[in-house]
Amino acid sequence: MDTIDSTVPPRAEFWQCLAQAFYAPRGEHFSRSLREDLPEDLVELASLLGRDLSGVIGEIREVFLQTDADSLLQTYSSLFLVPPIPAKLNVAVYLDGTLLGPQCKMLEKTYLRHGIEQSPEMHDTPDHLATVLEFLALLFYKRDCVGAGKPETLRDDLESVRGLLLRTVPEIERRAAQTERERALPAVYSALLRLVLTLLHDEQALFFPAAINDETATSPGYFSKRDTAPDLVACTECGRPVATARELKVIADRLRQSGLPADHLGLCPDCRNAQYGWRPGRADFDLPGFR
Repeated sequence: MDTIDSTVPPRAEFWQCLAQAFYAPRGEHFSRSLREDLPEDLVELASLLGRDLSGVIGEIREVFLQTDADSLLQTYSSLFLVPPIPAKLNVAVYLDGTLLGPQCKMLEKTYLRHGIEQSPEMHDTPDHLATVLEFLALLFYKRDCVGAGKPETLRDDLESVRGLLLRTVPEIERRAAQTERERALPAVYSALLRLVLTLLHDEQALFFPAAINDETATSPGYFSKRDTAPDLVACTECGRPVATARELKVIADRLRQSGLPADHLGLCPDCRNAQYGWRPGRADFDLPGFR
């Protein structure tokens, strides 16, 4: 985090810098790099991407200025390491309710598809937030480098990882912010998590840059091909498209393999919620500490 690497696309390096922020800040050099260099690097990378993130990055800078190496490590440990862990960084836990569940295993298969496997020195599970963000950086590196990877596979995997993070990071941020308040800890990690969420929502700039500042252009976004797919399946109630037949088959097979019903897949989300009485909610898992 000392200098910007001009050989790495800025989008990839932005995610790589954020990934480093969610590893334990052990060692004086690494801790000092986080506190002194990370905010400046993020501002420079945001500028290269044409994004104004000065507000949230400024918040991170202010907290870092008031945090020394010991208090940073104590904050990280209190939030993410010491049982009972208030804010687990294993993102799939918030969907699976357990370690190494189906979401985690699917993520690991995605890594393998891109030639990535976990190092023996890495003692965390594959869904650790820092690992997922590093993988996101790799996907952007492959996408933004000419001839690296298949565009459709990269687009699918980028959206898949982004979807996983959008469903889980808000809960991690909520728990981190609550614990920081209750324990009078520096609010550094909740601010970093809010930056992650800002980037995840800024899909035009950071996921589909061809659509930036051109409202009349046709965006080559993730769903453009899917919208006209010949095998789109219509909702049995309202007739709106639900998904392609292939997508529904994959989901149904996985549900049935897990002993779960799949009848609801023929309905769009709105009709499904109305028919089954489902509503958005948040699962609260109280898992024992690990590591």
